[in-house]
Amino acid sequence: MDLREHYLEALALTGGIIAGLSEQQLDLPTPCDEWDVRAVISHLNANARAMCSHLSGTADDTSAPLTGDAPATPDPRADFGAAARELTFVLTDDAVLDRSIPLANSGAASGSIAIGVHFVDVLTHGWDLSRAIGIDYRPAERRVATALKFAGGYPDSPDMRGPGALFAPARPLDPDAPALDRLAALLGRDPQWSATPVLR
Repeated sequence: MDLREHYLEALALTGGIIAGLSEQQLDLPTPCDEWDVRAVISHLNANARAMCSHLSGTADDTSAPLTGDAPATPDPRADFGAAARELTFVLTDDAVLDRSIPLANSGAASGSIAIGVHFVDVLTHGWDLSRAIGIDYRPAERRVATALKFAGGYPDSPDMRGPGALFAPARPLDPDAPALDRLAALLGRDPQWSATPVLR
């Protein structure tokens, strides 16, 4: 399974939202409980740095796992741009698909699986950020369909869903709802969530 093309497009799409954020917008709430915009970007940055180190083969025993801790930084917007550029370079090496990547709460996975996990994460957090600032979000339908299929294979276990897990419990949703709404619900979001944006 090679999801690098999907991953790169998600990085570019979400990166475009992040790059356009004002300082004021970093404090807005998001559909992710207890995370404001700044915290979502810090989480994305932590995962991007972990992916860079593990996929490039430069990680050591002190390197964070994917979906690990997310320390805040002075300008998370610039950090994401830098990490995305580094990832774009790292992903040109076919060897990334066979790397062993540690996943928080879930042991380790191949690079190809970790790329899928982070692709889903980046695409879905793009939705979170778009809802936080009140803009339209339109990933390509085939990207959303792939993310929905991939995330549909996540185990329904205490390490994966629930308090202290990677995701909130999945929410029930009409199977005929738009794919992006179903992805949000599958990963514990309320597809109807909205917030009043702060003007730039």
